Amino acid sequence: MTQHQNLSASRRKFLNNGFKLTVLSALLIPFQKSMAAGTNVINDCCKKLQEFLPIDRLVLNTKTKVIHLPSGRIFSKYPTIRRQAIIGSATWEVEVKPPYRFNKEKSGIILELLALTRLAAGINDRALTDAYRILSIAFRDTYKSKTGVLLNKYNFRLHHLLLQTISLNNTYPSSDKWNRFRLATNNINYSLPDKNPLPGFMRWITNKAEFDKKAGYILQNKQTYLSRLAKRAGRFKL
Repeated sequence: MTQHQNLSASRRKFLNNGFKLTVLSALLIPFQKSMAAGTNVINDCCKKLQEFLPIDRLVLNTKTKVIHLPSGRIFSKYPTIRRQAIIGSATWEVEVKPPYRFNKEKSGIILELLALTRLAAGINDRALTDAYRILSIAFRDTYKSKTGVLLNKYNFRLHHLLLQTISLNNTYPSSDKWNRFRLATNNINYSLPDKNPLPGFMRWITNKAEFDKKAGYILQNKQTYLSRLAKRAGRFKL
């Protein structure tokens, strides 16, 4: 083979390899863009996961001294808690003292879950008394708005749960159950004019006669209510 033929062959091989590299580069560009987009999606997901990492524990914001319960079973979103400390589920009643408090807007659901957790181990008079005490916290002055409005005034889930814990508790005499309810709800006056009128099905919280009717019905169907309460506690316990 002559020198001229060798140069021609080398040139053809060089051009052929160059063409292959060009084609390969053209094929790789969309793949590289796709990989970059995928990486961005993963990074965005990681950021969102960091913003809302659900946990069935009481979490203290050490800067604001506000306690949260970012449970994924209840909340689909929750504000980021940057400075965290875990509050023990067995010691929270001792630890949650001023200046510490629960998130005001979510205090009702937090205390409901804590009360149900106490009942999940078994419903008896002691557990019912504990649940009653826990639910009563939601109606303290601590959980009023800046304008003095009790934030859980219209949390009817709490009212119904209080009704059941009082009605089913054998240590509370029938004549004293209404007083227990009034004490727990901080003697709220529902007869005062309000922008949120009380719905008809909740009139029982305004007077003893209606309350006693509700409590009496629960006692007549005690086993049914105990079963429902046990199921609810088992479902939402922390």
